Parts: sequence; structure tokens; C-alpha cells
Amino acid sequence: MAHIECAHESDVLMMVTTGRWPGRAPAELRQHVASCDICSDLALIAVAIDAEAASPAVSVPSAGTVWWRAQLRARQEAAQVVLRPITAAQALSLAALFGVAGAVFGASVSWFQGAVRWFGGALGTVRRNLHLPDLPTVPQDVSGIWIGYWVVLAVVAVSLVAGAGLMRWAMKED
Repeated sequence: MAHIECAHESDVLMMVTTGRWPGRAPAELRQHVASCDICSDLALIAVAIDAEAASPAVSVPSAGTVWWRAQLRARQEAAQVVLRPITAAQALSLAALFGVAGAVFGASVSWFQGAVRWFGGALGTVRRNLHLPDLPTVPQDVSGIWIGYWVVLAVVAVSLVAGAGLMRWAMKED
């Protein structure tokens, strides 16, 4: 039957808990631990437990700090949610602005109109040589440009008003 106790267990445990194991332990005790399975297991486990107990304690912030950080994070998340539609409205406004600016440029600059006519003539020649169906013609009426101006102006005005209202709502104090 295997031994489950050893007379030197208390000595090994005292050396470990006082921080003297293995450097300042007596040579006879170290030799005994090397030959005794019970004491070697005890020394190994006691050193591991003692090392874990000596680790620094976790610092938990106060309840006020946790609450303040939660409030700050909630406000930041609310501001991000509010800014998403504003960004979409700004992108839409910018796209409409560039579209109208391109239409005005195309309708008002003569060298560009000449280039478009030349390109259209070249496409017509290619179409006739390849026997492709007719391409739709673009009307020469400029009233569409004025409609584009008003659309862009309306989009910009709506996005500015909505953005200002949403920002005021997001930044109001509780």
C-alpha cells in the first residue's frame, strides 16, 4: 500500500509559504523532497498556489466611474447613429450637384458640344457600318437644366435643415 502521508510535509509547506523554498531550505530537506513523491508533489503544488496568491489584485473602478463611462459611450453611439443619415444626405446632395454642374457644363460650353457632336457622328458612322439600330436622340431643350438647378437646391436645403435639426437633437443635454 502506498504512503499518503510523510513526516516532512509540514516542513516543506512551511519553507514554501515563508518564501525559503528551494534556495534557503536545508540540504537534507531538499534531498528528501527529491526522493519522496508526496513531498515533491506538495512542493510543486504549494509553489504554484503561493505564486498565484502573490499576484497583484485586480483593480475595479468605482460605480461612478463605470456609470460615467457608460453615459459617455451611449452619447457617442447616439451621435454616430444621428450622423449616418446626414452623411447620406450630403452624399446625395453632392452627387446631384455634380450631375447638374455636368449638365450645365455640357449645355453651355461650345467646344464640349462640338466634341459631343463629333463623337455622336463617329458613333453614327460606326452604327451605319455595323447595321445597328438607331440610337435615341437627345433633345436640345435647356429647360431640363433649370429643373436640375431647383432639384439640387431643394436637396441641399433639405439636407442642411435636416442635418442642423438632427445635430441639435443629438447634442442636447439630458
